Amino acid sequence: MEISRPARAGHGHGSRHLVHRPRYFGPQPPPGPDDRGQEFVLTGELPTAHPLFNDGHDRFHDPQAAMAMVSQVSGGIGQAHFGVPADRVAVFYRFGLESGDVGAWRRHPGGAGTLTVTMQVRPDKVISGIPRALEFDTRLEIDGVAAGTGSANLLFVAPMAHRSHREYSRHAVLAVAGRHAGHADGAKGAGGAPGPGPAEVGRASAANVLLHSPVSVEGHRLSAAVRPPCTWPAGLARPDGAPASALLLEVLRQTALLSAHRLHGLDPRHCALIALHTHFRGHAEPDLPLRCAAVAQPARQDGLGRPLVALALTLTQAGRAVTEAVVSVVEDL
Repeated sequence: MEISRPARAGHGHGSRHLVHRPRYFGPQPPPGPDDRGQEFVLTGELPTAHPLFNDGHDRFHDPQAAMAMVSQVSGGIGQAHFGVPADRVAVFYRFGLESGDVGAWRRHPGGAGTLTVTMQVRPDKVISGIPRALEFDTRLEIDGVAAGTGSANLLFVAPMAHRSHREYSRHAVLAVAGRHAGHADGAKGAGGAPGPGPAEVGRASAANVLLHSPVSVEGHRLSAAVRPPCTWPAGLARPDGAPASALLLEVLRQTALLSAHRLHGLDPRHCALIALHTHFRGHAEPDLPLRCAAVAQPARQDGLGRPLVALALTLTQAGRAVTEAVVSVVEDL
């Protein structure tokens, strides 16, 4: 998952501040790579008018906004504090979030909500003093209230290697897609249930619904077709037309809410993701069909007696897994 560009003004983002808390002082870092970890504190207002993150029933802050804030500063941290060359392409391949008490994510009237993310950043794959990767462990607070923990793994790829990998990946996917032309990717049988309405995926605008029919349900498994990226909300795509990272996460979020609703009867208007662990395994091409499938565990109750459903999600294209995730959804009435 390549890092998204910073959101533009008008999407409801307030000012943000990044503070470095150095663990050592002086012109040279300590020699041991294990001692080169650094701490940073990122503070900013959660969005109030974002076309995607704030499209819904206005009950919870969207955790994707927190992920976007971290992704927008991570590349700069690598360059400014770990010596990563400026031409490297920053690619996230893992994201994790445990939100803890969902109450911390409830929106309150009259305030945007201030997010504070304390990040422990460690260099990895260090060659000649320069890391090829960074590991992030984060602690989140909203308006001073603990809101969970997170983790991320970030790779820095040389431009030529990144371009070569993208070209090889696309060629391989197109070849597989050609052999399977005329067959829906991952769909079972014909027909299926109708596509979801906005309320079923926790959104208000039909333009932000990224899933469509056919939706197939078989036991504890739900599979839905994904709208072509060229029809996704404007202004949120990457320059090369490939699906932006935030929108791939949104596909997973919508599939999780739809599955919790249709498989176990949870009300998406009152549901929130309290855990998300994502592994980005490949690139999603903008002009090939995508499909997202969820396998749900039996519903249970959390520590407060609220319905909770854990799901394993897979976003596929041309028979290969693009993204895999493990998600937990809770209904908070």
